[in-house]
Amino acid sequence: MNHLEAFMKSTMPTGAACLLLAALPGMSHAATITVGPGQSIQTAVNAAVAGDTVRVLPGTYTQKVLVSRSGTASAPITLKADPGVVLRGGSGVTPSGRQGLITIRNVNHVRVEGFEVTGFTSGSSTATPVGILVEGNGTNLQIVNNKIHGIKHTSTCKDPCSVGAHGLAVFGTNATGITDLLVQGNEVYQNVLQASEALVINGNVDRFEVLNNHVHDNNNIGFDFIGFEGECGGCGDKDRARNGIVRNNRAANNSSSANPWYGGDSSAAGFYVDGGRYIVFDGNISTGNDLGFEFASEHPGKSTEDIVMSNNVVYKNRQVGLTIGGYASNLGAARRIHVHNNSFYKNRGWGTEIVFQYKVIDSRLSNNIFFGTGPAANNYSNLGSGHGGNVWGTNLWWGTNASGSGLPGVRVLANPRFTAPDSGNLNLQATSPAIDVGATGVALTNWTSPLWSRYFAGGAIPVNGVRDINGQARIEGTIDLGADEHGSAPAASR
Repeated sequence: MNHLEAFMKSTMPTGAACLLLAALPGMSHAATITVGPGQSIQTAVNAAVAGDTVRVLPGTYTQKVLVSRSGTASAPITLKADPGVVLRGGSGVTPSGRQGLITIRNVNHVRVEGFEVTGFTSGSSTATPVGILVEGNGTNLQIVNNKIHGIKHTSTCKDPCSVGAHGLAVFGTNATGITDLLVQGNEVYQNVLQASEALVINGNVDRFEVLNNHVHDNNNIGFDFIGFEGECGGCGDKDRARNGIVRNNRAANNSSSANPWYGGDSSAAGFYVDGGRYIVFDGNISTGNDLGFEFASEHPGKSTEDIVMSNNVVYKNRQVGLTIGGYASNLGAARRIHVHNNSFYKNRGWGTEIVFQYKVIDSRLSNNIFFGTGPAANNYSNLGSGHGGNVWGTNLWWGTNASGSGLPGVRVLANPRFTAPDSGNLNLQATSPAIDVGATGVALTNWTSPLWSRYFAGGAIPVNGVRDINGQARIEGTIDLGADEHGSAPAASR
């Protein structure tokens, strides 16, 4: 009896067919194991071998799932939900420690696709509910097109207690780590996170792609890329998310203002790097969050390093557009941060469009547009110390007037003439003074991961990007300022 026959006989209720098997003739793999309402997804997953697909039919399933079997590079295991599948927590379905409604642990070549995951809740100080959790080690893991919401930690304790929840979380917790991770097309929203983050990659994770996700209306940080929290004990410099591309995502309305753990402090970033390295942020949108982007390090003696931020739109965040550097003098640093061809509009609060905090070192900033709510000179604030080696190129600054005293670098003081900025359209009108006045930066050739040759010819990373925010060619003639390259030329294929 093969594994599929055994599973069918052990799970088939009297008078009803539970499984639809579609194997290639003469082969015992590449089968589809179909699960319907009232059946155990876990039993089907336990029966799957390399090449199999576990197909879940529409319905509501109140159960947890652990994926602990591997596929192969040529025959992955796929857990795929049809439209209308809801996997939820409930009575008897609660987290034990840090646990997901779907947990993927210590496996290779697995894809999870199409689930709506919700209703996983705890108030326990020893539990961390997660919608979809990847942890331990593994390679070629794909989390694609899932909807994750209603994941909640209900404790109302305040910092320094340690309670939290995650929508989608990846933790590399051993020396083997997690490599070649794809997180694509997921929606993560309306989760109650307390001390934690909506979508997080943490620990020993090397080579990741975070593409086309929408993270919104959570009560803490949207996207977070973390290092040095001890997730991978003894891993040293490998205990950090590294070599990743974060492209075409949207972070909106993530705020800690009503989060009891923060006591009313509004400090949730749409996109945050705390200790990560070698990460490209390209073509993302951040709006309505407390902070648009933050590149910092919360750990003394450690740094967020080697970040490229290009072709992003950052508008109407509640406190600041971009903040760089440790938020206190005794914390870590931000090194070699490249900020080029981004468009900022009316980010306001304790900060402004861009803020240097503590220890911003050897960073480069050019071709950006900063349009604030006050005088142009107020769009940049230096609130800390310990900076060194930073280079400002040409940037456009604007607000209620053209006063630009004290602004760094070569200044264009003029209205950029965005198309419809209050609705988030920061494309340039044909008469914009931002057109054809930029300078192209030197590509980075010292990032050695094989990930980069997948995206960029020869592995050389163009700091201005290949495409603008609209997917068109980044350069038409002389490069423009801001995220939009005015014109219509198609982008290069890579």
